[in-house]
This record gives sequence, C-alpha cells and structure tokens, in this order.
Amino acid sequence: MNARRAAALLEVLGVYVTGQYVSAVLTSALPLRIENPLLHINAQMTNAELLSASRDLFIILVVQYAGWFALIIPLNWWHRRAGPAAYGLTRAGKTWRALLAAGAAAAAFAAWPEISVELLDRVYDLGPTAPWRQALFDMSWRRWEFWLFAGILSYAFVAFMEELFFRGYCQRRLAEDWGDGPAICGTACLFVFAHGQYLLLNAYNVALLASLLVLALAMGVVFARTRSLWPSFVAHALINVPMTAFWQMLSLAGCLLATALLWSRGVAAIKRVFSRVSWTWCAVLSTIGAVYAVLSQYGSVAVYVAAVLLGLAVALEAMRGGDRTAPSSLL
Repeated sequence: MNARRAAALLEVLGVYVTGQYVSAVLTSALPLRIENPLLHINAQMTNAELLSASRDLFIILVVQYAGWFALIIPLNWWHRRAGPAAYGLTRAGKTWRALLAAGAAAAAFAAWPEISVELLDRVYDLGPTAPWRQALFDMSWRRWEFWLFAGILSYAFVAFMEELFFRGYCQRRLAEDWGDGPAICGTACLFVFAHGQYLLLNAYNVALLASLLVLALAMGVVFARTRSLWPSFVAHALINVPMTAFWQMLSLAGCLLATALLWSRGVAAIKRVFSRVSWTWCAVLSTIGAVYAVLSQYGSVAVYVAAVLLGLAVALEAMRGGDRTAPSSLL
C-alpha cells in the first residue's frame, strides 16, 4: 500500500466517524433539544405524532450530514475539487433518459434478493427486526403522514444523502487512488454495516445484510459506469419504497424479468468496471469497511481513533505537496 492509497483510505475512515462527532457538537451548540423519534415509534401513532416525528427526524438527519460535509467540503477544496461534479452531481455527458434507465436497471438487477427475503419472512418467520422497523410495518400506510415520514427516512431524503456521502464522496475518493473495484467493495461494506438496525443475529437480518450488500455493490457499479450520482440515487429510491406483499410479488416478477432481459448487459458492465482489478485489495478494503463500520458504533474511543486517522491522511497528503489533483478520468 503506497502513501496515496493510505491517505485516501485513512481520509475516508477518519471522516466517517469524525463527521459524526462534528454532528454531535453542532447539535449541542444549536438550540435543539430533539430526541431521535425512532426510539418512540409505535404502530398506534397519530397523524400529528407522525408529522412531529417527521420534523424531528429531518432536523436530525440534516445535522448529521452537515457534520460529514463540514469536513468533506474543505477537504475537496484542498484537493482542488469544487462544484457539484465533485460529488457526482452531474449528468457526465449523458441524457436524463439514459441516467434514469441505468438507475432503474440497477434496481431491477439487484433488488430481487431483498424482495425475496421480505416475502419469505411473510411466510416463515425468519426472526425479529429492529422495534422501530416493526412498528412501521404494523402501522397504517393509508395516510400521507406515513409516506412523508417514510420519504424522509428511506426512499427520498435519506436515499439521496446516503448516495451523496457513500458514493459521491467515499467511493469517489477511494477510486482516485485505489481504482473502481476496491473502492466499490470497500464503500459497499462500509455502507452495509453502517446500518445498525440489521446487526441482529438471526436469519432475517443476516439475509437482509447479504441482500443489502448486493444492492450496495450494484449502486457502486452504476455510479462507476456512469460517473453520475443520479442513477444510483434512482436505484436507491426505488429499492427503499415501502411495499405491501402484493406489490412485492409484482416487483419481484418485474425484477426477475428485467434481470433475464438485461443479464448480458449487466454482466458486461460489471466485467468492465472490475477489469484488471486486484481481488486481494477488494477483499482487504471490504474487510476494513465492514469491521470499521461495526466497531465505530461502540465506544467513544472510536472518535479519537478517527481523528488520528484523519490527521494522518492530511499529513500524507501534505507530504505529496502540489500533486493533489484528481485523475482526469474521475472529473
């Protein structure tokens, strides 16, 4: 591992945890006394309570991502990256139709394992999920207040912000010095195991983690192929839309049909992204991403470790002097 690669990896790992600490500082500095509404979600919530929970959740998420981007924006500026394109917010010379089609294809190609797990769980109980997820499954969906809350939590706001952070920053930063293959694998594992609600040891959550990894890899591949964040956001949004059993079965049939029709193109895209890749480095970054995401959820010592990692990354970058411009293939 050379200094460039070490700096990229340390920077991403450092930002991931240090940004959460910055979010906590922002929360304490602002006149906000908001408790995480997911701690109090229940199936009997009234419309007014759901609206209040939506407001609180939105504020918490804005502050959370503000903490990350308070670090990322200066780092990108230092790396001489600026503007929306530095975060993947570009069409990259492609039409909107092509980008939307790529996102829909990625969702169809990778969503069927997750839908299959959910349908199987309806027939045979695979194990409990996080209490707030179960409460959302049990409450009435026939009200716009539910869809507002779900939009903030899953298929709209969070889908966009997660793609902006994990693909637009983490994957892109790693790809600059590691190449697309290891960057996709490392970011996918960091993304998957950052979802603490699935870190429960039972068949349901283990199967969901595996299916979520497939989805994360697919979103990474479509981002690498298009160099645009919009297809991965479309895929993420489609996958996160809450569905009843009927719509899940219909979606599963559509995904399987689309996978059969698009199989050769999908495999060709994957082969192109992972051509001449080091599978050893893919495995190393995958392991680091998964272990780091899990360990960072336990203990305050993670903040100090992350700060040291980020400091080392900046020091290594400073030693490189003026050679901080991103490769032209990623601009």
